[in-house]
Amino acid sequence: MTAGVTDPAAPTKPRVVGAPAAEILAHTAEVAARPIRRVRPERLAKEYDTFAGGTPGSAFLFRQARAVLARGSEHVDPLSSPYPLFLSHGSGSRVEDVDGNSFVDCILAGGALSLGHNHPGLNDAIIELLRTKTGFHGHLDEAEIRAAEKIIAVFPAAESVRFTGSGAEADLAAVRMARAFTGRRRVVKFRGHYHGWGDQFMVDLEVPGSADYMAGGVPPEHYANTILVHPHRIEELEAALASGEVAAVICEPFGGESGLVPFPDGFHVEAIELAHRYGALYIFDEVVTGTRAGIGGAHAMLGVMPDLITLGKGLMNGYPSCGAVAGRKEIIDAAATGLPDGGPFTYIGGTLSGNVLSATACLQTLTELTRPGVLDGGIAVAADLVRRLNELFTESDVPFYAYHFGTILRIELTAPHGLPVGPDTLAEIIERRALLADYMIPVANAGVLSRMGRDMLSCAHTLADNEKVVNAYARLIACLD
Repeated sequence: MTAGVTDPAAPTKPRVVGAPAAEILAHTAEVAARPIRRVRPERLAKEYDTFAGGTPGSAFLFRQARAVLARGSEHVDPLSSPYPLFLSHGSGSRVEDVDGNSFVDCILAGGALSLGHNHPGLNDAIIELLRTKTGFHGHLDEAEIRAAEKIIAVFPAAESVRFTGSGAEADLAAVRMARAFTGRRRVVKFRGHYHGWGDQFMVDLEVPGSADYMAGGVPPEHYANTILVHPHRIEELEAALASGEVAAVICEPFGGESGLVPFPDGFHVEAIELAHRYGALYIFDEVVTGTRAGIGGAHAMLGVMPDLITLGKGLMNGYPSCGAVAGRKEIIDAAATGLPDGGPFTYIGGTLSGNVLSATACLQTLTELTRPGVLDGGIAVAADLVRRLNELFTESDVPFYAYHFGTILRIELTAPHGLPVGPDTLAEIIERRALLADYMIPVANAGVLSRMGRDMLSCAHTLADNEKVVNAYARLIACLD
């Protein structure tokens, strides 16, 4: 660690976070091997009628949105069938839609709201900033220094920081820094992992082996320097690295989609050693895990030290221009906004990167998260919910399975990613994925917003919220054939 950095505790050995990978993969395989459980047609029709009857305001606004927004919605995470909900306000773990319906929010903007909605301490800090200074001025500000110092204090791998406009930008910047620092072109990406929507990453998303299925509009030459390897085959990784052309390996630390397909236990220790042996860097995409795995992010929990980490989403609890690359100072210093100076150099711009409002939100969010018991309390609530859901699933004799990494919650329902991709399985994979939209209607009608089981909890969630979530999934199970 860098001198003067507060150690939040850089671990001496890996810690257990959530269920072991082998257990998760075994349960996923079991779900994928079982026949699909559909919602009974008559019950599905009734649930859709209930949803439509309670949300006329959202239906009206969605008709207006379709006239002026691309396909009516710009957001990946919310409920989409039969139409997305339009929200009025939120507080803590709850949100209310324009029709006055209240929900426990387990989507949380895809993980951005680590503290929950409308956190009072964060709100006060932003209001004070606007009252005494400004929301944006485009020049250097002390707030950038204090926010960077806080990142360095919290994350063991961070020696220096470069702010960006989003987590997706942070991933792009990290790979560009790695190329500038190593003088190499190629980057290794694990199959099924998501690193934002940059061209070079838009191949093999979510389902390992899905190749260019989601790469519409991206010329193949844009990801020609992206090498795909399976997350459970260390020999594939070594073969890719042995070419001597790889600048960096980038990964989601707990596996694709924040743990849907987890790495084998201990994988990163060996993978980092291989990357360094062959002259490549190792990047942890901690856009989701950074403020959810535990204090210090996933690399602190796993007891490893990547060369770079990327941050976003919960780093500023939903405030905009939320992204950062942190890591070894000599690599971060390759990022520049001026002219080449003879050292490793890559131009990384961004009008809003590190702006005073975002930096203030970053500092306050990390201050709140690192208060004793705050993040640990959220993780304890997640553990309680996982226990209660799995009890429900066992009692109900359904093959569903819940697990968590910190406040990242995964409820495996149909396991589309558990099937091998091929001509004989593609239709079933798509069907299993599409079926989740039907599953979410009874869950929403029970007062819970879920992103098809790929969920998050916040530090504001409570045991009472867990009761509501369990009841919502009980309602779903009662609907199945």
